[in-house]
Amino acid sequence: MTNTPRTGNLTKGEVFEAADAIRDRGDNVTQDSVRAECGNRGSLSTINKHLKAWQEAVKAIASRISREVTPEVERHGLDLISKIAELMAQRANERCAQLEAGYKAAMATKEEALDEACAEADQYHALLPEADACITELSRTIDASEAASKQHVEDVKVLRGNIRELEANRDVNLLRIQQDQQQINNLEAKIADALTSAGHFEGVASRLKEQLTEQNEQLAASSRIIGGYEESLIRADEEEAQLRARINHLSKQCAGLEMANKVLLNTSQICLPKPANSAHIFAA
Repeated sequence: MTNTPRTGNLTKGEVFEAADAIRDRGDNVTQDSVRAECGNRGSLSTINKHLKAWQEAVKAIASRISREVTPEVERHGLDLISKIAELMAQRANERCAQLEAGYKAAMATKEEALDEACAEADQYHALLPEADACITELSRTIDASEAASKQHVEDVKVLRGNIRELEANRDVNLLRIQQDQQQINNLEAKIADALTSAGHFEGVASRLKEQLTEQNEQLAASSRIIGGYEESLIRADEEEAQLRARINHLSKQCAGLEMANKVLLNTSQICLPKPANSAHIFAA
C-alpha cells in the first residue's frame, strides 16, 4: 500500500486496504497497525468502526468458503496440490540433472584444457635449461659483437689517420715527381747540347784528319790540334756518361715514386715523356 499523506478521517476502503496488506504480511491486524499503515492518520474510533466491518466481511468470506468447499473438493484440491508439488519436484530434478550434466561437461572440458595446459607447461619447463643456455650464449655473442664493433671503430679511426697521412705523402710525392721530371728535361736538354757539340767536334776532327792526309807538312801542328779535340771528346764522353748515370738514377727514383703512388692510391700509371734523343743515347 502506498502511504500518501492525506487530510481528514480515513475512509472505509482505506481501512480495508490497510488491513488486507497487514494480513497478507502475516502481521496482527489492530487499530494501531492500521493507523501506522495509513501514515498515522485518522482517529482510532473511525478506524475501529471500519475495522469491525472488515472483520465481519472476512468472517463472511471464510464462512462461505467453508460451506462451498466440500470434503470431496478439499480432497481433490489436496491431490492437485500434491500432484503440483510432485510435478514441480520432477521438473526441479530434471533441471538439476541438466545443470549437473552441463556442469560435468564444463568441468570435463576445463579439466581437459587444464591437462593440456599442464602438459604444455611441462614442455616449456623442460625447454627452460636449453633456453637459458641459448640466452647465455646470445649474451656472450652480443658482448663479443659490441667489443668487435668498438675495435672496428678504433681501427677505422686509425685507418682514416693513415689515409690522411698517405694523401699528404701523395702530394709530396707528386711534387717530387714533377721536380724530378723537370730535372730530367733539363738533363735531356744538356745531353742534346752535348751531342750537338760532339757532332760538331767529330765533323771538325774529320776535316782535320783530311787536312792532315793532304798536308803532311802540318802534321805536328795538326796532331796537337787533334789531341786537344780528342781530349775534348773524352771529356764530352765522360760528361755524357755522368749524365746518363744521373738520368738512370732519376728514372729509377721516379719509377719507385710512381709505384708507391700507385700502391697507395690505386691510380693509373704515370707515363713520363720519352727523352728526345734516348735512342741515340742508348745506342751509343
